[in-house]
Amino acid sequence: MSDADPANERWGQMLSQWAIPEDLVAAAPASPYFFDPTVFVAAADEALAREVDTPSDATAREALPDHGTVLDVGVGAGAASLRLGAGHVTGADLSAELLDAFALRAARLGIGHDTVLGRWPDVASRSPLVDVVLCHHVVYNVTDLASFANALADHAARRVVVELTSVHPMAWMRPYWEALHGLVQPDRPTADDAVRVLVALGFDVRQHRWLRRLQMIGESGPELVDRVSRRLCLPRDRHDEVRSLLAAIPPPAEREVATLWWEPRGR
Repeated sequence: MSDADPANERWGQMLSQWAIPEDLVAAAPASPYFFDPTVFVAAADEALAREVDTPSDATAREALPDHGTVLDVGVGAGAASLRLGAGHVTGADLSAELLDAFALRAARLGIGHDTVLGRWPDVASRSPLVDVVLCHHVVYNVTDLASFANALADHAARRVVVELTSVHPMAWMRPYWEALHGLVQPDRPTADDAVRVLVALGFDVRQHRWLRRLQMIGESGPELVDRVSRRLCLPRDRHDEVRSLLAAIPPPAEREVATLWWEPRGR
């Protein structure tokens, strides 16, 4: 057993505790697990319009040579990578629709680009060695973080940069689950737990904690009540309860995120 195994196993166990109870999912009017590509497209356009680098941008840019290459795992529409001025960006993602959005924006910017459709690290063998590997807001969907991170490092000649929320990205919904279902959600894993896995793998992980505007996965704006109700497995006749609860306990305006980075082993 490697030193990483206990930390990695614990990470997967803690993530599994976030699963919504099967009886709630079965009784829900629509699946609480939904994906809205427009959220990721909007995030990319906001990033491209931003004049100031985030700490994650700056950390990646610092390691990127002129006309350097980037692999963006979980690329979405390119929010993490297209603003860096790389000579070539490879985007990997599960969504063909988002890869098309990424490719369109890269072409408009005159950035060389390729796309890889599929789940990381299953598609690692089809992905290139690059200067900098990026992975923003993916790791809380990864039960085997050790294999995932090792594959990231294997593709980086200079640096790996990972951005994640300091706590689970759905932790902001904890009071709503408790009030409406009596369900107490877990408080781990956290970014600290991710760091434990990475350090156990032998990576010299550095980090920077900072605040950014809360980017909810499709729950913001005029559809807030509908989207939150769906995540909570609630029918329309309980929307008034959700509306009142959101007024009493509004979603946070900001969240703490962690930029983690390390150089590949032996480099």
